[in-house]
Amino acid sequence: MEPGGYRALLRVPGYPSLITAVFLSRMANSMSQVGVVIYLLERTGSPAVAGAGAAAQLLPGIASGPFVGAWLDRAASRRRVIVLTVMARAAILAGVIALGELAGAPVVAELVLLAGLGVTFPVPTVGFRSLVPVLVPRRLWDPANAADSVTFDAAFVAGPALAGIAVTVVGAGFAIGLQTAATLVAGIAAARVPEPESRPRTDEPPMAAILTGVRTVAGHPELRSTVVLMVVSGAGLGCLTIGLPLWAREGLHASAGSAGWMWAALSVGSILGGLAYGWRRPPGSDARHVVLFTALYGIPLMAVPLAGSVAVLMLAMFAAGLFSAPFIIAMFGIRQRAVEPHLHGRVFAITVSINAAGVPAGAFLAGLVVGPVGVHRLLYGAGLAQPVAAALAAGILARRRPRPDPCPEAV
Repeated sequence: MEPGGYRALLRVPGYPSLITAVFLSRMANSMSQVGVVIYLLERTGSPAVAGAGAAAQLLPGIASGPFVGAWLDRAASRRRVIVLTVMARAAILAGVIALGELAGAPVVAELVLLAGLGVTFPVPTVGFRSLVPVLVPRRLWDPANAADSVTFDAAFVAGPALAGIAVTVVGAGFAIGLQTAATLVAGIAAARVPEPESRPRTDEPPMAAILTGVRTVAGHPELRSTVVLMVVSGAGLGCLTIGLPLWAREGLHASAGSAGWMWAALSVGSILGGLAYGWRRPPGSDARHVVLFTALYGIPLMAVPLAGSVAVLMLAMFAAGLFSAPFIIAMFGIRQRAVEPHLHGRVFAITVSINAAGVPAGAFLAGLVVGPVGVHRLLYGAGLAQPVAAALAAGILARRRPRPDPCPEAV
């Protein structure tokens, strides 16, 4: 890929609006882990309710993902589906504040609304990603995938920070209001994205389209390998969500809140790694890169429980981040190139939905085992999960047969 790929991306008609919408949508989503959680804590005083609110915004999307993918592949305009859904998500967030602050409704009503966010979560997440292959020429897919990864990490840093400032200065309700505004602006930006009328679509009935998507993911070795890899890798990441604050408090004698700085260090490393990968892609196939960079990602993570200070631990997280974006970008490439364009919505939605289960499953498992095994072993296991994930993916890939490229021409 030529070094000028990022500049060329910005010259693609509609791409600046697309990447703006992606960033704002993700930033708004990442604000929930601060704004919504603290809002529910202040309103009810119950960590269990706050945890339920956080889970409600994600877990329903695991079930709705295959249906969303079929909808996107059948829709005459993916852009229209995305814009309407993003606007609906903004209305749901406004409804949460209206019910709690103005109507004094039972908190269960707010949880139901938050579950609506969970059901609709795959639409912008998958929808924006499915627009890339039809909007961006194929020669620019690698920098486009890198930009996608970078916006995720940048949003992960900016969203919680903005929500934290809003909560501190004004209040949690105002933070959700800012999240609502960012979601609305994301929808406005998405409305400016052009969509080629010739985009490949499927005319299969809805249930047949869903089953085709499931069979495609299950039957394609490269897609199957990425699902296995991301579930195992994500489970390790979920263990870190429990282990890092415990290790900060018990092992480093620091505030549990310093775990936030550790995650920020991972994101900064991932931003730099993603920019470098997209600017000058190393030689080798996407499949090889997924395996290699996932294994490398785990090496600094296995050093986390050996860190003697917050600064050293942040350095280990930063080093891990340098390798995390490349394997994720390569995984995007596999999904884009593995199947025909009319399957992109379903393949993206199904794989994303399954992958999303890894982190909450890992966090749940960590909560059960951290007492018996100790936080030190838990953190080491989180790092070890990465080379294990790479090895499992390599085993699946080793048995695959060569397949013709379903997208041989530039889009």
